[in-house]
Amino acid sequence: MKEKIREYVLKNYKNHFIKRKVLRDSRGHITKTTIQEVDPIITIKKTHIEVQNNKDASPIILSKDIL
Repeated sequence: MKEKIREYVLKNYKNHFIKRKVLRDSRGHITKTTIQEVDPIITIKKTHIEVQNNKDASPIILSKDIL
């Protein structure tokens, strides 16, 4: 069940779960940008599903109808 929710979230909210890291040289110029995928934190409640990209972030609230 959580795997279906994870697939749905990564398909429809992909920009929310991508972390960009920028490497700079000694003068402050950007030398390299790396993209890292973040695993969603899924919490299933009685009436809805909450998905977060970290523990302190505001959740995306989804209906249970997506299943």
